[in-house]
Amino acid sequence: MKEYVKRFSKAPDFKQKGFDGYIAKIDNQNISITFEDVHKGHDKYCTNTKITHIYYVISGKGKFKIDENIYEVEENDIIEIPANTKFIFAGEMKLLLIMNPKFDKTTEIIGEDNDLY
Repeated sequence: MKEYVKRFSKAPDFKQKGFDGYIAKIDNQNISITFEDVHKGHDKYCTNTKITHIYYVISGKGKFKIDENIYEVEENDIIEIPANTKFIFAGEMKLLLIMNPKFDKTTEIIGEDNDLY
């Protein structure tokens, strides 16, 4: 029987210095969905050469720095970051991240340290 209802795991699928990540195991191979429990933020700037990142702020507050512009974000905000756009975030928030196309580490460029905290 096909599973239509998906759940994030109870334990993080990955951890970074500033947040824990939970990856949705979905059938659609065109996108990735991740829940990020942010207690500090990304530790390094990120640019992805192929992927659009769409963040939804479930709760909390923070800042995104996108192409040198700083944006204050809060609950219910949507942040769309196109491919080839340098960004970082910081704060205490719960984020839902949808990536299109699905995440591929080979298209990710890691940059300098986070200067938002």
